[in-house]
Amino acid sequence: RAARTAMVLLDQDSFLLELTRLFQATREAGSLSITHKRVTEKPPRRAPGEAAADPAEPAAPRPRCLVRARTEKKKISTLVDAKDALKFQSSLANVLKMHTTNLKRKDRSKEKKKTGAAGDAGDAGPPGAAGLPSKS
Repeated sequence: RAARTAMVLLDQDSFLLELTRLFQATREAGSLSITHKRVTEKPPRRAPGEAAADPAEPAAPRPRCLVRARTEKKKISTLVDAKDALKFQSSLANVLKMHTTNLKRKDRSKEKKKTGAAGDAGDAGPPGAAGLPSKS
C-alpha cells in the first residue's frame, strides 16, 4: 500500500485557495471529497492537586467546524470558528459553484431496460394506480 499523506491544517483563506487548485487538478480525472465535522475543544487537564484558575468561571469549550478536503494524493483541512462560519460558508459555496461544472448525469438506460422488460403491464399509469378507476 502507498505511503499515507499527512493532513495539512491551513488557515481559511489558504484552504479555499488550495481547494481551488485541487478542483483544477481533478478536472479531467480523479475525485475530490469534502467533509465537515463539528469539533468542541475540551479545557486542558489539570495536574492532581493543582487548583483551578478561576472556579467561578470555567473555560467554555469553543464550538468549531473541521472542514477537510482530500484527493487520492493530497489532504487539506481547516478549522472554522462559529463566529466565522457564515463568511466561510459563503466563500466555500462560491468555490463549489465555480468548480462543480463537470458533474455527469447518472446513466439510467440500463435501469430502464431492466424495468421495461419486467414491468410492461404496469405502463398504463403511475405506480399504485393499477386498480383505481379513472376520473374521466
